[in-house]
Amino acid sequence: MIFEMRYTYEEMPKVINYPEGTKVIKGDKNNIRAFIGKDVVYCKKDGIDLKLRLVYPENLDENKKYPLFFHVQGSAWLKQNLNAHILDFKDIVTKGYILAVVEYRPSDVALFPGQILDAKCAMRYIREHSEELKIDMNNVFVSGESSGGHTSTMCWATWKNYKLDYTDEPLCDVRGFINLYGISNLSTMHKYCSAFDHDKYSPGTMILGVDRISDNLDIALKASPIYYINENSNDDPLLIIHGNKDRVVPFEQSIELYEKCVNYNKNVDFYCVDDGDHGGNVFYCKEIIDVIIDFLENNKK
Repeated sequence: MIFEMRYTYEEMPKVINYPEGTKVIKGDKNNIRAFIGKDVVYCKKDGIDLKLRLVYPENLDENKKYPLFFHVQGSAWLKQNLNAHILDFKDIVTKGYILAVVEYRPSDVALFPGQILDAKCAMRYIREHSEELKIDMNNVFVSGESSGGHTSTMCWATWKNYKLDYTDEPLCDVRGFINLYGISNLSTMHKYCSAFDHDKYSPGTMILGVDRISDNLDIALKASPIYYINENSNDDPLLIIHGNKDRVVPFEQSIELYEKCVNYNKNVDFYCVDDGDHGGNVFYCKEIIDVIIDFLENNKK
């Protein structure tokens, strides 16, 4: 059913004869809301339609392109819940960014480096369809948390050297990468204090297809971001945020990553979330979201 609209907003008369004692709020008509666009299938691999879940500023200007916040959802490398952090990133969208949450193949379908290949494939899809998706390819940011943080940091470390890729077609430029409490060195995960035994029957062994990490240290190291960092590797800005009471991914993982970056003079910022566990609301409070937004705005063209 279609209802006839009798007034435009400009034509609608304003009621000013309100009762004494009414409290008046002057609303901000420039406030931006967000809406979830339709899912886009960027590729089909191993019989799975791999999706991008897109979230847009509500009052989208059809003549404008928007910067991209490309996020890899954590899932212990298992099947992802693409809605898990959409509300957490609301303020990034209302700041004027398009959020694209990327789906990768889980570890029971594709071992490492399938997830990195999928993320790069998704980004190439976005570049090819940037006009219809309204994405400004001059302002692209890549983020990830937990296992997704491993993927985003692996992308950062291999973005420009054609390692861990399925084609020699260059990738788009990225203004900055974000690693939220992600894995940086699979070969040392089991050495640190943790609520889980990372050496055997863990997400790490599942993504590598091995029984024990300690028996496959070379394989584990080569599946880790720190292995690819050297004087010639990518120097795009990297933001690391991790809690120092993380029971799942030891905080020392980000210490290793940060120190390796510093040793090779990479453009890196490291934030410790004091008393922070693995994810949770503390990572998506206003203070930390503001840190992320500042990182985006300071590195945007």
